[in-house]
Amino acid sequence: MAYSQKFKELFMYPRHAQEIEYTHTAEVVYPDHGDRVRIFLKIENYVVKDVAFKAIGCPRVIAASEALCRLANGKHVDYVKSLNEEHIRQEMEFFDKGFDCIRAPLEAIKKALTKIES
Repeated sequence: MAYSQKFKELFMYPRHAQEIEYTHTAEVVYPDHGDRVRIFLKIENYVVKDVAFKAIGCPRVIAASEALCRLANGKHVDYVKSLNEEHIRQEMEFFDKGFDCIRAPLEAIKKALTKIES
């Protein structure tokens, strides 16, 4: 399988794989695959002021977590709630639909946002 240059950048040099002060967090685990993603959000006035992740698993789950963080950072929570798997695939330039792990960070961020009414 050939990965795009963008995919490789997201996987090899993630800018959001770090510790931040957060107001909302959630974790999703795919035990069958060994993938685990925890998303950290700092939200002020319904805007994602900072976002980070910790992920364990395959290169796809790490790249997808970074892609999602880039898409969500600085955005209103309504926009973040509207993100879907296709948005992440576009950001990653990865279109092989045979991998469920790409949904893990998306599930985690939506879980973290469930308590926010906008």
